[in-house]
Amino acid sequence: MKPLNFWILLLSFVSGLAGFAAGELRHTGPVEASKGRFGPYCDRMVVEFDLSDDRERNLKYLLDRFERELDDLKSRHLSTLEPELVAIGGKYRDLIRDRVLPEDKRRAFDELAVGALPSIGN
Repeated sequence: MKPLNFWILLLSFVSGLAGFAAGELRHTGPVEASKGRFGPYCDRMVVEFDLSDDRERNLKYLLDRFERELDDLKSRHLSTLEPELVAIGGKYRDLIRDRVLPEDKRRAFDELAVGALPSIGN
């Protein structure tokens, strides 16, 4: 894939996460802010899907690992790593969906995540 296409896909992915996290939060109590690049995304997930403390801790752990893997990829030439970047994003999206969210919230997550992460075949 051309380097320009890679940057477009990366921008789309990051914009999708930012857009998801930037939505208006509808909650009654204060939410402790999460740290890191995905802090606002984590906070939104906790509120949107009413995650328990255990599930919130698991989400933060997965997002921290995802951030470290992305940082590791930055140290290499990104233009040659597009399939790997997409695969890592998909892996963590699936882990969050299947291991953090309660089963009854997964469909809503799928609807929010549609189009946020490109597939390798595209």
